[in-house]
Amino acid sequence: MDKRLIAGALLAISIALVGLVVIQGVWIRKTIALKEAQFAHGVDNALFTVSERLERMERMREVQRHRSGRRLLARIDRLRAEQLEMEATLAAAEAEEMELATRDTDLQGSPEAPPPPDPMMSAPSAPEVGAEEYEELVTDMVRGILASELTRDVRDRIDAQLLDSLLTAELAAAGVGVGFNYGVFTPTGTWIELAAEHAGDTAALARSPFRERLFRHDVAGHTYYLNVLLPDDNTSFTAGLWPMLVASGFFILLIALAFVLAIRTLLRQKRLNDIRNDLVNNLTHELKTPISTISLACEALADPSMPKTEQQVRTYTTMIRDENKRLGSLVENVLQSAVQDSGRMVLKPVDLDLHAVIQDVVRSSTIRVSRRNGRIDVDLGAEIHGLKGDRIHLTNLLYNLIDNAVKYTEKEPRIRIATFSDDEGITVRISDNGIGIPASEHRKIFDKLYRVPTGNLHNAKGFGLGLSYVKSVVDRHGGRIKVESTPGQGTTFHIFLPYEHVQAHQAAGR
Repeated sequence: MDKRLIAGALLAISIALVGLVVIQGVWIRKTIALKEAQFAHGVDNALFTVSERLERMERMREVQRHRSGRRLLARIDRLRAEQLEMEATLAAAEAEEMELATRDTDLQGSPEAPPPPDPMMSAPSAPEVGAEEYEELVTDMVRGILASELTRDVRDRIDAQLLDSLLTAELAAAGVGVGFNYGVFTPTGTWIELAAEHAGDTAALARSPFRERLFRHDVAGHTYYLNVLLPDDNTSFTAGLWPMLVASGFFILLIALAFVLAIRTLLRQKRLNDIRNDLVNNLTHELKTPISTISLACEALADPSMPKTEQQVRTYTTMIRDENKRLGSLVENVLQSAVQDSGRMVLKPVDLDLHAVIQDVVRSSTIRVSRRNGRIDVDLGAEIHGLKGDRIHLTNLLYNLIDNAVKYTEKEPRIRIATFSDDEGITVRISDNGIGIPASEHRKIFDKLYRVPTGNLHNAKGFGLGLSYVKSVVDRHGGRIKVESTPGQGTTFHIFLPYEHVQAHQAAGR
């Protein structure tokens, strides 16, 4: 895949994801700001309503308390009663007129009945208050109210219990629950103590943004403000947003995860593509070398002009045999990889003695190790070493690990194979004195086609298939594999294979 295409796709997806997150963030921020503004407006309206109702109720009490006000209210009540009585009379007259009109329609030729008397004409006119008397009443009442504003203390003008009930009702309608505090303050921030208020922290109350002037229609007197401090955990204005916020966050997270998985898959496919290209190149080179060597040895044996001593023939035949084994090993690795990829690794478990399998592998590998003046030490200490497993795959597993131990060693190879057993299974430990594996590579060495960088060591041939095959065999047997390694000090593989359904005494008997 073209690198520029991959980079362009990643850039486009990244821009789209970042843009989506930014748009969602701006939308959420604006929505929360709008809800906060609506909430604050609702609280302000509630305070305004409380202030208006307090002032109206106080004015009504003042009017009722003043002698001229009581006279004016009594006159208003009489006028209201007379108005109601007049409306009732008019309604009765209209009903009677409708009844007479219906009767005239039914009785044709009857003399026309006289119209009913006009109640407005017959009703006595209501006495009205004279202009001078009205002006005197209003003037006297206003003077009394102004005098009370100048002389009465604000504590006497505010009913604390009434204020508390009004605030509770109006703030509850605005979406504020219990737990709020309130207080009455002067313009300079001085707290006016009332009997039943919820003052709490007066300094915080004085700084509260929610305040409303009391008795705003006072012509004279001092100015007072009603301040309300809402609880810090009050989130009623965002209660309706939570489902939308959670859904939005969930979908953004889902898109981000899909984006990460897409990038990971894309990069993994590119990496596998590069590794496969390297595999084809390496495999071509690896196959050319033994084929060329075998071809040269055969030509030498077939050339009649070349003298053929017994030593020369033995050398050529040994060369052909070794290169043939090398070709077989290469083909076996590729076939193992193909079987592993296709998922058709079919195990044929049989009852076997793992110690016997290890001894057979060691016997076959000793010749190769001894060519580099190395040795294989065996410590078969497992008391129970019989289990069910696939003999061929377990044998290939051991060959792969010993081959890696020889291949990735710059000095004389020293390989140690030890076994341990418990009630659940048997553990095989294979150690070497090779170049080691960095800790950062421990999780990658079991990936297919992955090879640990070996620095200046160029004589180690391979395709990164061996340890992947080993891991697959161990997994198919229900076991576990662990690696311990320090660069320059060697590597140790711990392989645990369970007994499965074999009983301990049966395994010991084998």
